[in-house]
Amino acid sequence: MKDFFKRVKADAIMSAVLCIALGVVLIVWPGETINIVCKVLAAGLIILGGVELFSYITNRNGYMFTGILGLIVLIVGVWIFLKPSSIVSLVPIVIGVILAVHGVQDVKMALESKNGGYDRWWIMLIIAIISIAFGVLCIVNAFGMVKLAMQFVGAALIYDGISDLWVVTKTVRTVKDMEQEAKAVDVDYKEID
Repeated sequence: MKDFFKRVKADAIMSAVLCIALGVVLIVWPGETINIVCKVLAAGLIILGGVELFSYITNRNGYMFTGILGLIVLIVGVWIFLKPSSIVSLVPIVIGVILAVHGVQDVKMALESKNGGYDRWWIMLIIAIISIAFGVLCIVNAFGMVKLAMQFVGAALIYDGISDLWVVTKTVRTVKDMEQEAKAVDVDYKEID
């Protein structure tokens, strides 16, 4: 049992320290981290595309689709490798468009609610304008939004690591206390005159 807790403690501490370290990296260098992840993904696509293309070229009876697919994957991999920010920026742009469209729809509903006699229509309007503003911000500053998201993930990892360390120390202390109680000898109390 003691060996089990030692292993669990060591694993948990290692995991917590790695989470904290990765969290710090994501907070301090979010842009660089994104670029590295994109370049690793791009390298995988380049290798996959190259293998598919090579397979098509060396196999006379190969399917033309394999060659075309290999070439496309290779080109996409090279494009992502050379311009990693372009692929990363697509996600916030899509989210920004969705937010802006929903915001415009909410403006319309707020105005319809006003015409219908709803007294607090203006709260709906404010919420709609905030949605539109967030959408525009995501579209205009796409890479910045990704960096902010990476920093948030970094903060979450740091929290996770610190909370894991706290839980491990409390668990170890509890186990030690239980062991001490188990070693205690129970005796009957007898008063001597």
